[in-house]
Amino acid sequence: MQRAIIRAMLKKLPIGKQTFSEIIEDNCLYVDKTAYIYELLSSGSKAYFLSRPRRFGKSLLLSTLDAIFRNKRHLFKGLWIDGSDYAWKEYPVINLDISAIEKDTSENLYKGLKSAISDIAENHSVKLDCSGGPSRMFQLLIHELAKKYGEKVVVLVDEYDDPIIKHVTRPEMAAKNREVLHDFYKIMKSEDANLRFIFLTGVSKFAKTSIFSGLNNLVNISMQEKYSALLGITQEELNSNFSEYIDLVAEKRSISRPTLLEKIKYWYNGYRFSESEIKVYNPFSTLCFFNEEKFNNFWFESGTPTYLVELIKLNSPDIEEYEGEATIIDSSLKSYDVDNVPLLPILYDTGYLTIKDFNIRNDITRYTLCYPNFEVKNSLIESLLKVYIDEKRPEKANAITEALEDAILENDLEKFFSLLKPFFASIPYEVIPVKNLNEKYFQLVFYLLMRVTSFRVNTEDRTSSGRIDLVLENDSDIYLFEFKVDSSPEAALKQIKDKKYYEKYLNIPNKQLHIIGINFNSLERNLGGYLIETL
Repeated sequence: MQRAIIRAMLKKLPIGKQTFSEIIEDNCLYVDKTAYIYELLSSGSKAYFLSRPRRFGKSLLLSTLDAIFRNKRHLFKGLWIDGSDYAWKEYPVINLDISAIEKDTSENLYKGLKSAISDIAENHSVKLDCSGGPSRMFQLLIHELAKKYGEKVVVLVDEYDDPIIKHVTRPEMAAKNREVLHDFYKIMKSEDANLRFIFLTGVSKFAKTSIFSGLNNLVNISMQEKYSALLGITQEELNSNFSEYIDLVAEKRSISRPTLLEKIKYWYNGYRFSESEIKVYNPFSTLCFFNEEKFNNFWFESGTPTYLVELIKLNSPDIEEYEGEATIIDSSLKSYDVDNVPLLPILYDTGYLTIKDFNIRNDITRYTLCYPNFEVKNSLIESLLKVYIDEKRPEKANAITEALEDAILENDLEKFFSLLKPFFASIPYEVIPVKNLNEKYFQLVFYLLMRVTSFRVNTEDRTSSGRIDLVLENDSDIYLFEFKVDSSPEAALKQIKDKKYYEKYLNIPNKQLHIIGINFNSLERNLGGYLIETL
């Protein structure tokens, strides 16, 4: 009872709330980001763009900007900006949520934009000539608002890229929607004299030349160090804003506060959006954790974008792209176009990979990407496993991994491989990427199966003479796997021996070492043969 009373006295957790005024008026917990907003408003620039993953607070940021520009200072009492020298003043605001507009065809996107502009005009009691296209209506709206209020206009655009990103695996459709948006957004350049401030958010960073060719003053702050914590929760913010919640959960779980903090960090921290070492927590997952007082894959369960799954299937990525071995140069990470959407930048932009490290050579910055945290790593692997097996029957993935784990625990490799053969045979023909049916595909599926077990798994493990395809380790045994396609298990085993991959694992106390050569048959799309030796 005492615990319930204490919890009831705390500020509410604003799960699912994206409106700043609602959060403040309903006495919800708000992590104060107004110092960063003040920096934006006083920097001298007019137009900004910010890319962040879904459910990371982009809509709340725009709602906060909306409240500032509508001069709702009473909502900011006690927040950083209220004590600053910011000159409070009311401006007319145009709020556009592009994700709420129909975008299945370019014609519907065209009509949807017109309807959105018409609704905003009606809310401001402004009459518009609706005979023209959305670009013309947008231009007229800016003119009319500036005239009516005698002030320059603020434009806030949420999910600017939604009509494109939803069609990334259908380039023709994406390109058509891009052209509609290009003509629409370029109005903001021609109306520069009537605009006070522009802020656009989205998930992806499509090239300025394709979307914003006219908006050449747009400042991309997505990877600027000073805004790396504009969204998300820093460790300091977690400690101070959620202190009482931390104590309550630690007490409930009968663990120390430092132990709990380490677990929360392991599950939900790790997002890094610049070369600064600042990392942030996923705000949605963090709020859900304190609400339910248990660890879960909250962010992932809120929905994996269909386009991302389709893009992964089209690319048949290498394992390194999930294991912190993938590198990408600065220019490729910062922008791309709809004609050729690369997987790595999309995985970064959508929050499934983040910056692990970087190096600069010959003035070119190269980033190493990795999973941000356990929630994303564990959930993405499970999701990919379902994609590469049969997404219509997810229970098949759970059943096979449990059986394979039992076989390894029993050190029964014959049983292990007897389970694998019918498993590969059961994968539907249409799931397997015929064009990319090589060692990497079989290795990826095998890796995903092993990854969701409780064992330690390492892929492409480096030795002095090369890389081992996969290493699996439990408390009593170490298994080295080498894969071949349309070759022989003898050739795979010979490679392990010739290159002496096993040497670094010899003489590990209380561990039995096994080397295993596997050959996959691309014609049969199945396990072709295997050889096992115990050293």
